[in-house]
Amino acid sequence: MNGTTDFALPGAAQMALNFYAWALPLLLAAVWATLAIWDLGRRTDLAMPARVAWSALVLLVPLLGPLLYHLAARPQLDAGVRWIAVGGGGALYALVLCAGALAGGIT
Repeated sequence: MNGTTDFALPGAAQMALNFYAWALPLLLAAVWATLAIWDLGRRTDLAMPARVAWSALVLLVPLLGPLLYHLAARPQLDAGVRWIAVGGGGALYALVLCAGALAGGIT
């Protein structure tokens, strides 16, 4: 043994996928929470305690709270907007994770 260690540096594609795998959940949380709070502010069919409870859930439970609101609370957002934001965002994140796994693993 000569005391050297061999290692490979990640390529540009793997570094980009690592960045998106890290940053995309933060972006999704921000978009989903913004849409949920905006929708809660416009709703007149919910009583104030229910709106406060949903707002607390959306703000205090980062990814799961807004996702639960969009899936379970029957928001008054246009269905297309809601499914593009929630379904498209989730699908994009799954695509990034799969591409990262194929490119040599997200580290």
